Amino acid sequence: MLWVEEQADEEKINLFSHSLSASNLLSRLLIHRGIENPEEAKLFLDPKLAHLRDPFDLKGLKEAVVRITRALEEQEQILLIGDYDVDGITSTVIVKQNLSRLGNDPHYVIPKRKDEGYGLTSEVLSRGLSLGEINLVIALDCGTNSCEEAEELREKGIDLIIVDHHQAKGDLPEGAILLNPHLHPDDGEPWRNLCTAGLAFKLIHGLLKHLREINVERAFEVDPKESLALSALGTIADLVPLNMENRILARFGLKHLGHNPSPGLRSLLEESGLQPGILPESEDITFKLAPRINACGRLDDPETASSLMLEQDLKTCQILAKKMNAYNEERKEIEAQLTEEALAQAKTHFSDKPAVVVCGKGEAWNPGVVGIVAGKMANSLGKPCIVLAQADDSSYRGSGRGIQGLNLVDALSQCQELLTHWGGHPVAVGLSLQTENLEPFTKAFVESIDMLSGGKIPPPSLKIAATIEQNELRPELLAELAQLAPFGQENPEPILALKSVQLAQAPRMVGSGAHFQFSVFNGSSQIAGIAWKMGDRVPPNHTNLDLAFRLRWNNWNGRKNLQMDLQDWKISS
Repeated sequence: MLWVEEQADEEKINLFSHSLSASNLLSRLLIHRGIENPEEAKLFLDPKLAHLRDPFDLKGLKEAVVRITRALEEQEQILLIGDYDVDGITSTVIVKQNLSRLGNDPHYVIPKRKDEGYGLTSEVLSRGLSLGEINLVIALDCGTNSCEEAEELREKGIDLIIVDHHQAKGDLPEGAILLNPHLHPDDGEPWRNLCTAGLAFKLIHGLLKHLREINVERAFEVDPKESLALSALGTIADLVPLNMENRILARFGLKHLGHNPSPGLRSLLEESGLQPGILPESEDITFKLAPRINACGRLDDPETASSLMLEQDLKTCQILAKKMNAYNEERKEIEAQLTEEALAQAKTHFSDKPAVVVCGKGEAWNPGVVGIVAGKMANSLGKPCIVLAQADDSSYRGSGRGIQGLNLVDALSQCQELLTHWGGHPVAVGLSLQTENLEPFTKAFVESIDMLSGGKIPPPSLKIAATIEQNELRPELLAELAQLAPFGQENPEPILALKSVQLAQAPRMVGSGAHFQFSVFNGSSQIAGIAWKMGDRVPPNHTNLDLAFRLRWNNWNGRKNLQMDLQDWKISS
């Protein structure tokens, strides 16, 4: 793998160091994040909730607040329709909890992936509208491209608010109130890349602000900060850029999640193996909490996850959390088999192609896990991958995952005449197509990626934030790096490098040989390290090595120790 060390202007580094009273390393890392000046850096290092902009600056939010206020005043029946992923579920729960606290307990439905499809479909609308005499529908994390469904509601005399962050593919739903920053690309607001959980937080903030201005007593009893944990959960899980307002919501939301979780989130934290009293990190959301929530939707029971978040009885929450854990174990088994079969197809048919489209049918090819498999394949193969599962005798449904620098939405737009439904983000898309279009779509998609990439898919590479000395491997260094957290998209956790070092002792195999442990001497003590899933590639002892790693705390049995999380190694040149 190619190591690429990020560069920064030394004069600018010195300016930041002097102005911030910070080390050259921290200054370098701030500059790597595109921060232009020390004033901007101060805001980045010390974000505050007060830095969130007025929610009414968001186009469409005032109209949404006015319509919801009318529904509250007239005790209209409201229906919430979310998506079945973490962002959709958390945003639905945020709105439901707060409207309930304001005296209007709305109905809600989360689509069942197999029978109702994604988002605001006629099928899920039919189920939702059967729950009562609905006057207002609020679509969360879906709806931007649901023109037919919006027209169906108009004909029934039902108003529609759409809170979404997906990009529009064409005409917008007529008559709907739209809260979606991507519909206003010329605006450069700090909320440009909010996911729906972030938009839901802004909506509730604006609603409470408006209700307090008109002296609605209940509004003074509702604290929007209670929604921060759910907003952070959706934000981090949806892999949106963790900068600007996303960074503020994620940072304070993680604090609320660690210090004051609801009974449901507390049960989920415990079931995920996270220790009470220790603040969760972004990685805990991505690899522990989010998979358990998503597993419910993938196995067609998304309302188990939403029920957990809404439930106040701790014993019931613990039962639901265990059920979610069982779903996740089942999901992992299905995913492992599908990944094996999908990679075999890719190696056979797409080894010399710039993109991959694989498909199959049967129990392993569950439409609910194809997105995870596509992501794993894109990471391991270094090129865009689409994984399709047979939905019925005449169609396939699936997901695609991309690589940095290539926009999958642009790629699919060039093939849209072959698709039944499609949409998503630049690096993550969903799609469906008729069986007879499978072969022409595969050809068209590969050609579109070839054109967009100029025929050159970049080779796998590892970005090195900085090279350090062995004697810098100390808690003080990690404390400095922690100021940049929470880490995620566009705010990556720094990968550091040590050059020409020897291991303190021979690596020790763990996990039945799947992983190995190692250590490096920092001048006064040994700093331990772990290499996950690298048991087939163990470095030699008594040889000068270059190590690329992330530096973290290892909390185990009540003890907290510095640990290197190895990303790659090579023999020093």
